[in-house]
Amino acid sequence: MNDSYDEIPYQSIPFTDSDPENLAALGQMFGLDAPDPTRARVLELGCASGGNLVPMAFRLPEGRFLGVELAARQVQDGQRLLAELGLDNIRIEQGDIMELGEGIGEFDYIITHGVYSWVPPAVQARILELCARHLVPHGIAYISYNTWPGWRMRGVVRDLLLYHTRGIEDPRQKLDKAIAFLAGFEPVVTQVETEAARFLREDLQRLRISHPSYLYHEYLETWNQPQFVSEFIATVEGQGLQYMCDADLKSMFPSVLGEQAESWLEQFETLAEQEQYLDYLGNRCFRQSLLCRAGAPLSHDLDIGRLRHMAFFANLGIPAKVNLRKARPEDFTFGGDKDVQVTHPLAKAALMELTTCYPDAMPFAELVESAAARLRAAGNDTAAEDVNGLLSELFILFTHQAVGMTPLQRRHSRGDAERPRAHRLARAQAAQQLGHLATARHSTILLDPFSTRLVLYLDGRRTVPELIEQLTTDIREQRLVLPDLKPTTPDKLKAQVGANVERFLKLFARQGILE
Repeated sequence: MNDSYDEIPYQSIPFTDSDPENLAALGQMFGLDAPDPTRARVLELGCASGGNLVPMAFRLPEGRFLGVELAARQVQDGQRLLAELGLDNIRIEQGDIMELGEGIGEFDYIITHGVYSWVPPAVQARILELCARHLVPHGIAYISYNTWPGWRMRGVVRDLLLYHTRGIEDPRQKLDKAIAFLAGFEPVVTQVETEAARFLREDLQRLRISHPSYLYHEYLETWNQPQFVSEFIATVEGQGLQYMCDADLKSMFPSVLGEQAESWLEQFETLAEQEQYLDYLGNRCFRQSLLCRAGAPLSHDLDIGRLRHMAFFANLGIPAKVNLRKARPEDFTFGGDKDVQVTHPLAKAALMELTTCYPDAMPFAELVESAAARLRAAGNDTAAEDVNGLLSELFILFTHQAVGMTPLQRRHSRGDAERPRAHRLARAQAAQQLGHLATARHSTILLDPFSTRLVLYLDGRRTVPELIEQLTTDIREQRLVLPDLKPTTPDKLKAQVGANVERFLKLFARQGILE
């Protein structure tokens, strides 16, 4: 495993669901007095080059962070980024999960993403042992893994690629041959009209836009053993842990599959059984399970009244005209291409408020006040008083991940409009040509050569016109080569550069990149 990860480093980016703010919010929903994220002690097992852990340490300077990674190259990449940032609250160390000793201490949150089902059973057992031994009493562990039955068909693609690349030992040669094979195989599959071919087409389309490191480590590695969630839950219980929930909370509610499915699932008494049958009904292929110690006080009877103690944030596409006078369903867009229907007028007004102030999180009481004022201005005094209706819709929106929730109430800078400046993590990520930036809400912005160069210039010394002039000069003098950019005149080039600069500055301001 070490050789392949050194040769083909895994794309190391933030995993939004593993953010301590999100873990703490979910823990509190289940009655757990989860540790304060601002002072969290966080351990990440298999941290790659720190793409997930470093942004946490940057945003939470009072926390303490330890990343352990087996692959030397990825550790070196992470340590190089830390040296440039000068952070003193995080360490990335090379180490073997099997050899970690007692000296690592206790942790409020333990994160293991993309490791568990990709290692042998002995390492899986060690991961759970470390969680049980090193979590504080109310701490939370996040473990992701592939699952049956959804991986049955994906396993067909894996078997196909392993067969086609058989006999090749060099990881890079293996990956190159797999990519070339998929490029020729996908057009063939599109001409075959069978149920199996339809599923293959969907998987091949997904792989076409995935990072090459994902293709290799998911489909070409020696070990990839999906889990049955019922067996996973039984295993963790045998290690002194208990299953709390999945980070994708809506998966715990049968109602998302319809009333008949919800009624049918009531016959199964245990949580493990219900979760397993839900996986069969949804053909689930991946989970992000949250665990805590066996003695921690949990309640799976969720009280939505706990939302009153939270702050909320949302980055949504708002309908052109929102009807705040009637309880009429309207589609709000999130995640770029997902729609969620919102009916309650107070919830609609709340989403408009949250989208306006994103990436800030608004405390519930403040959200109610501002949303109610918006409704009263629209002439709907009655709905403005229905706080319980807002609670219900907010909970549904949170479970669908259209709205985020956090116990913290931090505000974010929008930057200096005259001389914009990116924060030092963003400039360090751009300097290392990582191709992405971590956002204030622990997600990712992908960068192209133009936006990468722009971030490097956002040091607070240039005005916006000077930024435009500098980038235009770079393009003219071919220090920045953009093959798709073909303006016909110098003025049109400058206008196009100006439009791009303005667009990215708005994006960076909205995502908490500017300071």
